[in-house]
Amino acid sequence: MHFLLFSRQRSWLAIAFCALFLTVRFCFVAPAFAADDLSILADQSDTPGDVEALLEELSFLQDRKIAVNVAAIDDLLVLPFLSPADAQRIVDYRRTKGRIGGKADLAEIVGDDVAEQIAPFLDFSLLKKSFPGDPVAVEGKWRTRWFQEIPPRKGIGTGAYAGDNYKLYNRIQLSYGDIFISALQEKDTGEPDFDDFTSLSFNLTGRGLLRQLVVGNFTATTGQGLLLGQSRYLSKGVQPLDVSLRKGALKPYTSSSESGFMQGAGMVIGYGPIEMMLFYSDNLVDASIDDGMITTLRTSGYHRTLSELEHRDNISEQVAGFNLRYLIEEGPVSGSAGATVISYRYDLPFEDAGAHDGWYDAASLDFNLMAGSVNFFGEAAVTGRERYLSWIAGAAIPLTATIESVIAVRDYHSRYFSPFAGAFAERADDGANEEGYYVGIEARLLKNLRVGAYYDIFRFPELSSYYGLPSTGDEAKIFLTWKQSPSVTLDLLLQNQYKEKAKKLEDLSGLEYYTLVPLNANRVRLDLITRLSRSLTMKTRGEVKFVEGTYPDETDHSKGWLLYEQAAWRKGPLKLTARYSRFHTENFDSAIYVYENDLPLVFNLKSYYGRGEAFFALLSMELMKNFDLSARYEKAWYANRDVYSSGNDLRPTSSPSSWHVGCALRF
Repeated sequence: MHFLLFSRQRSWLAIAFCALFLTVRFCFVAPAFAADDLSILADQSDTPGDVEALLEELSFLQDRKIAVNVAAIDDLLVLPFLSPADAQRIVDYRRTKGRIGGKADLAEIVGDDVAEQIAPFLDFSLLKKSFPGDPVAVEGKWRTRWFQEIPPRKGIGTGAYAGDNYKLYNRIQLSYGDIFISALQEKDTGEPDFDDFTSLSFNLTGRGLLRQLVVGNFTATTGQGLLLGQSRYLSKGVQPLDVSLRKGALKPYTSSSESGFMQGAGMVIGYGPIEMMLFYSDNLVDASIDDGMITTLRTSGYHRTLSELEHRDNISEQVAGFNLRYLIEEGPVSGSAGATVISYRYDLPFEDAGAHDGWYDAASLDFNLMAGSVNFFGEAAVTGRERYLSWIAGAAIPLTATIESVIAVRDYHSRYFSPFAGAFAERADDGANEEGYYVGIEARLLKNLRVGAYYDIFRFPELSSYYGLPSTGDEAKIFLTWKQSPSVTLDLLLQNQYKEKAKKLEDLSGLEYYTLVPLNANRVRLDLITRLSRSLTMKTRGEVKFVEGTYPDETDHSKGWLLYEQAAWRKGPLKLTARYSRFHTENFDSAIYVYENDLPLVFNLKSYYGRGEAFFALLSMELMKNFDLSARYEKAWYANRDVYSSGNDLRPTSSPSSWHVGCALRF
């Protein structure tokens, strides 16, 4: 396809046109608006975390809704849109005024925006008691997806990749009363085996001494994730108040990500206010090995080349542990405090864990308490024979009925290691090699104006394995949402980040060396979302990014911009979403990350780097009452390259495209 070459004049004309279009639409649109809350949530950060697992969790909650009239605070906080103070307000409302009858009552408690976001996951009915002999129906879901790239990657044509040019995914889930079963299969592009990744989970929810039993693949989360954080879905920067890890839990594993889970069995038993989680896992994992020592746990999940296939499931990982928790449900203070102990071992010594044979031990103490409307949280964990200590503590404090804040301090030892950690952090979630001070605030200043902001100061005791000296940085981000009318919403994001990175340079004699390079990045993003009719919603985005790098002999400047227009049309059983984008970034530092709509339960965050245009269209159809079909086509045109990507992933074109097709059956 012929590519329209860019010019500086055309770029500025495009910017001027979008600015004019945004202004015209801002002035002349008619009422009513529906926000795509999940896409907004996923679009807030360059590295939002394991959003696919979050989508799976929310999909599960849509089917098995939270009983809002009996749910405890921890149960409500499974929802990422809800703050601890809002959860406390819901409990207080029930205690003083009685039943929450629907969305109108909910809006009175937490505001219109939050009520709109969480209502689809809540059951407002008063639960009826079940009796032996009551009929129980079997319910199920089957979902399949097929993905293909055009043209295929170089590794497929040369035979470096052992498989074909398609990705295939199948998942079936069954529920029968308190029993839930999930089975999953996935094959990535270039992998030879249809069943490259399979996952099976069985979950039983109990009501007596045995409160839960999980067999198969599962995740375990306790405290603030320093030891076990396998359910930390969102990373720093997605929401200003999202620091404290949500409710710790034992969960069946339903995601297609091929790392970050256990395989075995776990249970939760409880008596009165005391609850104990017990688990054991014996799993095979991918690892890189050097001189009889594990150097890295490989988490990509790819098994395409001979090397990747040789590293597939080449190490046995055994884990055993328990979490003992005391629940406080009545009185001026509620919440829980707990202790976790885990032991784990690998076939070979693990370099990051201290490189000794046998079992590695780790332990932690944690608390998550509500004192009135203030939420206090924290965890301290030790690992290794030297008992390296990492800890985090903080508080979520409502300043007024419409203004909430959070403060947190973290200090993660540079030698701390837990392979299952999911800690709050700037650079990584492994709970190691980072110190920081964080403050966040969110305010509903007016009924139609919401502002959020955070400021984080961080320090890395060792910048990297190449540069062992410390480095510092800070980040400030502001989110603003203004509903100008029921049909018009304006979203503004402002970000400034200063971070030092280890860069490999070369001196005049040709000698390579690593040095500290300060990078200062500024980012501005403006979204305008309007609903032109009951069927048609439009979204316009403009984003610019400026990066300044201070090198030993010069200061380097780079910039990037992106513009897109998106239309979402819904009519009866049909829904069509289409987007056209233009972008121009000067190097990888100024690359712009953009969330793109994809098939259900698929998280797609694109990194636009270079100069070009992009387009995608997503069509969804409800062909029958319980059968849905989705299809997505995307294509990009690059003006400054003849090929896309590199190595075995190289595609010999400047305009790569792909197809993604899927269907879902409910029974």
